[in-house]
Amino acid sequence: MIEKKTIAKRILEQLDLIDRKEKRIRLLKSISQYAAIALLFFTVGGGSVYFWLKPNQPDFFAEQTAIPVNSSEPVLILNNKDKIDLKGKESVLDYSKRDTIMLNGGHVVNADKDNNNPVMNQLIIPYGSHSKVCLSDGTVVWLNAGSRLVYPSRFIKKTREVYLIGEAFFHVHKNPDQPFIVRAGGQDIKVLGTKFNVSAYPEDDIIQTVLAEGSVSLHTEGAGFFSKDLKLEPNQMASFNKNSRNTKIKSVVASNYTSWTKGLLSFHGADLSRITKKLERYYNIHINYQNPLQSTIPITGKLDLSQGRDNAFKYLEQAAGVIFVKLNENNYEVK
Repeated sequence: MIEKKTIAKRILEQLDLIDRKEKRIRLLKSISQYAAIALLFFTVGGGSVYFWLKPNQPDFFAEQTAIPVNSSEPVLILNNKDKIDLKGKESVLDYSKRDTIMLNGGHVVNADKDNNNPVMNQLIIPYGSHSKVCLSDGTVVWLNAGSRLVYPSRFIKKTREVYLIGEAFFHVHKNPDQPFIVRAGGQDIKVLGTKFNVSAYPEDDIIQTVLAEGSVSLHTEGAGFFSKDLKLEPNQMASFNKNSRNTKIKSVVASNYTSWTKGLLSFHGADLSRITKKLERYYNIHINYQNPLQSTIPITGKLDLSQGRDNAFKYLEQAAGVIFVKLNENNYEVK
């Protein structure tokens, strides 16, 4: 009888122990679930709060860049309607005089006269061309080959916003009360008054922002609630990888990245492929490599693009030990 009681007592103790363990497990599971919910709130919900708090703005960029343009010449699109062909490989647009746009120093186009509702303009520069634009606030933009710039005819909001596909050098007119923002490839570049270069071609995995003067801050869209904006100092470059969503900052010589505005191409230890890609855009040609390894040859030097493609090829042949073979008028192969 005593033995049965002892066995029964042990069984009750084991059951009690098991019950306490199950309670602890249930408690831990419950805590884990609440922790997961909290984490989800701060990562997903917090991000949603961030985007909800972010000022809603019309997606002019998507609307404007959806406009099909079948032209090998530069074109200006006014208010998503009228298209003006800009003659020649170089064009200059000036919005500094109210209600008018001066093209190439002579031709005058009437702009919108609704002071409360400025319209969006789009400047499209194909390969083989480039342009200079003086915006209504006095900011000057140099637009490189294969680029698009979307901008309002006048800046009347709290911020001055433009949208870029491709490459441009900005000399922003200083106005502390109205920051200037460049939206390019998932990054927002905010300045008050400065000089900087942005390269954001759709086919490139990297967006490069190089600061020449002043200061800029960079914000990555969708970076999260707790992410901080990055700030650049003169002669620094931010490289944003569109795949990894990471940004790296390093010191550079800014003039090497802005000299294209003067018809010069400067580079230091750059892969041959990066140089030939710039030549493709500038001269509107295509360059193929017979041996892909040749594209990784590092090159240092400077090219005067105004001297023509043949002069550029001769320099690269000497520097890289390759040969540029002309297949037809617009296609070349590197051997």
